[in-house]
Amino acid sequence: MNDRFGHNAGDAVLVEVAGRLTRGVRDGDTVARLGGDEFVVLADGLGRADAQDLAVRLRNEIIQPIRVDGRVMRVGASFGIGWAHCGMTADEVLKSADERMYVEKRSRPKQHRRAG
Repeated sequence: MNDRFGHNAGDAVLVEVAGRLTRGVRDGDTVARLGGDEFVVLADGLGRADAQDLAVRLRNEIIQPIRVDGRVMRVGASFGIGWAHCGMTADEVLKSADERMYVEKRSRPKQHRRAG
């Protein structure tokens, strides 16, 4: 996005995505940007079905058009759900989620794959 539309547009898209994520989670959940276009959502106490529902809802919000400087832009989103178990480090949980995200990206039909 930065290469095509410039850093200001890329920054505006990141701010909008962060806002959509923040509005889409519960009070008490945490949304953080890890770097680049990677975000993490910490949502304690969700079962698998609820976590998957949350991922679908957040993806549906993120893929809606984003208007920046009179242009309409679209971005994709891929999610990996990681589970923290007793004794796991934060890095281990993030690695698990990252691995699941790549599995999810590869499982989508090719025409539906987007960076994100």
